[in-house]
Amino acid sequence: MVAYHVGARFVRALPQRWSYGLASRLGRWIFDRQGRHARWASANLAIAFPDRSEAERREIGRASFENFAWNIVDYPRSEAWSDEQVLQRFEITGLEHVEKAVDKGNGVLLLTLHIGSWELGVQAIALALKRWKPAVLGRPMQNPLLYRRIMNTRTRAGAQLIDRRDAAKSMLRALRDGRPIGILLDQYSRRSRGVFVPLFGVRCSTSAGLATLALRTGAAVVPCYVLRRDHEHHAAIFLPELEFERSGDRKADIEGLTALCNRVIERLVRATPEQWMWQHRRFRHSPDLPSEPY
Repeated sequence: MVAYHVGARFVRALPQRWSYGLASRLGRWIFDRQGRHARWASANLAIAFPDRSEAERREIGRASFENFAWNIVDYPRSEAWSDEQVLQRFEITGLEHVEKAVDKGNGVLLLTLHIGSWELGVQAIALALKRWKPAVLGRPMQNPLLYRRIMNTRTRAGAQLIDRRDAAKSMLRALRDGRPIGILLDQYSRRSRGVFVPLFGVRCSTSAGLATLALRTGAAVVPCYVLRRDHEHHAAIFLPELEFERSGDRKADIEGLTALCNRVIERLVRATPEQWMWQHRRFRHSPDLPSEPY
């Protein structure tokens, strides 16, 4: 944690151009070294974009690691910003979709993903939805002190942080209270908690929690995401509520709604693949792959 404090002070002291320039070089260098996470990213890109050349995929991977490094610069800088300074950096569109969904009275689940400057985006989205006191589903980090800092920034606008390990009751309570809940659904889920549905044409284990909760409560599923425009400007975008027709078969409906969520995620990633976090084992244990890709 001492290292984080020192690094954060260093980032905040540097001129903006230097800090992001250093981050760019570091992110690209780390990808080119092809360590473990870079190899995972390369494997994912080969699965997602088999028709693109290796050079094209490599450049997307480099840019993705560069974007991740920029996020590391964004976060300590944002700790010193006021709420107004966070919002000044964002163009927020589509709030009417959230308002319309809230008015239905069954709660709102915000489907989102690790794209753009997502930690900064969580702060901006929480501020944009402040009147509804949103909640965010989160997974504790190995470093509890760093996790506490992230909790502080995520919740400073009044958002509630729900621990993923024991989330059901808290999420139901939040929905009853009319609090929209943000759920990141783009990472691998333990097979005991997930369903295998397609992403980039390959079935992968995806958490069934969002679909299960939506079908149980009637909550609206509203996609939202953030994109980086440049180092000082971002977009937070809310899309219309997903339309899903139930079949009456609970298992099939959970798989169908989860698959629909993955189609939305895929569409967003395809639009700006360089801003997605590729460096995780998203396709592990896939029944559609001849061997483990990692």
